[in-house]
Amino acid sequence: MDRQALEYQLAHRLLDHLEHRTTDLADSILELPTDIYSAERHREELDVLFHRQPVVLCLSGALPGPGTYRTVDLCGTPILLTRDENGKVRALANACRHRGVRVVDGAGAAKRFTCPFHAWTYDLEGKLVAVTSSEFFTGLCTEDKGLVELPVAEGYGLIVGRLRPGDPIDIDDYLGPGLVDELAMLDFADWQIFSEPHVHAVGGNWKVTLDTFRENYHFRFLHRRTLATYAHGGVLTFDSFGPHLRNCSALKSIDALHELPEAEWGDVGQHISLQYALFPNTNITFDSRHVELWQIVPIDEKSCEVVHTAYLRPGLSDAEREKYAEMAPWICETVVDGEDFWVAARTEPGIRAGALDSILFGRNEPAPQHLHRGFETALESARESAVPQGK
Repeated sequence: MDRQALEYQLAHRLLDHLEHRTTDLADSILELPTDIYSAERHREELDVLFHRQPVVLCLSGALPGPGTYRTVDLCGTPILLTRDENGKVRALANACRHRGVRVVDGAGAAKRFTCPFHAWTYDLEGKLVAVTSSEFFTGLCTEDKGLVELPVAEGYGLIVGRLRPGDPIDIDDYLGPGLVDELAMLDFADWQIFSEPHVHAVGGNWKVTLDTFRENYHFRFLHRRTLATYAHGGVLTFDSFGPHLRNCSALKSIDALHELPEAEWGDVGQHISLQYALFPNTNITFDSRHVELWQIVPIDEKSCEVVHTAYLRPGLSDAEREKYAEMAPWICETVVDGEDFWVAARTEPGIRAGALDSILFGRNEPAPQHLHRGFETALESARESAVPQGK
């Protein structure tokens, strides 16, 4: 299947739902205890879902060529990503081996990184190449004191890594065969960063915040004056790929296709929005001009950060770039901050007060159901592996 075939297939599903006033459904409702938002559960999730599992660090376009670097901070772990002169991506702990000081900030092009504290210097591969006042470090084996390397893999437009040293990552295994084929078909590895990442502070649990991305049941209510004016709410396709998933929603412009034969549809990508959730915390939204990366990062049981980065398709005209530039602040400030993240923060008093013992996901919310079941599966597997044999 090529991209057009996928988009046409999804458009048919959405048009059928719109005609019959239906949507993709889960088999049943899902009820979960409010304990999933507790401090104890937060610590377990941080360990199992973030410190042990691979997570998306950025898209390939964040390191646009050999000799480039970018710093990423996730769950308290400072990471230095580099693309060496051969094009290979490395993930390094952004902490000097002398006294642990953060070595570099931001992104750009470089051949060396010099710690601001005592000017110890590292190359793109993380090797320690210079120690100031080296006569006072007699016996130091510089070969053993490069920046700590973290597992990382690149493929299909993604850079995926671990936040702790550990086993290598096979990106094909992480994504699974169906999703590998689909992301390869979308071909976004060379899409360019539009602007530096924007960090949204959210006063809500990371899962509450993540769930706002995974259903559009709320469009007609929370977004009635914003997104609901140009996208259909309550109509969504859902397809799973192991722990990951794809949703597709319909823009109101799709209505024009009802009366047209498929041969006259043209570019369907302008009428639909593809959204992927990559386990455990990453959302990627595609449209015809750009792709948006949303990384939901836990801070504590009551708060999180959402790191938002937009990447533009190469070859856009000045008019298309300007159109996105005009739309971006509205999406970030009015819709996401002003509505989605506002309502996520309003969840906190209710779930902390002890008045509720459970929360619900309806059959019309299959995507958040799928993610929460995935979290439970991963946590339960970790618990079982921690129990001594014979117990």
